[in-house]
Amino acid sequence: MERQNLYAKKIVRPEDCALTVKSGNLEVLSTPTVLAWMEEVSADLARQFLNDNETTVGVHVELDHLAPAFVGDNVEVKTFLEKRGKKKLIFSAEATKNDVVIAKATHIRVIVNKGMFSK
Repeated sequence: MERQNLYAKKIVRPEDCALTVKSGNLEVLSTPTVLAWMEEVSADLARQFLNDNETTVGVHVELDHLAPAFVGDNVEVKTFLEKRGKKKLIFSAEATKNDVVIAKATHIRVIVNKGMFSK
């Protein structure tokens, strides 16, 4: 299987900062925000493997937040599909600023039936 990947470009806004989301008291990109960006890109990549009645939900993440990003910084978030099972997708994701890795994660999503899961 060719290694599938997807990326998105983000700009750090004040509402993305630790001070605003209350995960810290500095105006730097928050860990919850960088995680949300990684999940967003992973979920987008997962969609190409789904039927119309399926979606994915995140069930596990292991994340290292390695360096800061500040308001106005450009961040590229990239995810790679490492393993695809019948109902489980395993991704590795990274966020970079100026080609420096600022966060990396392993993220697992499972495939669920939209109707059954939303009841």
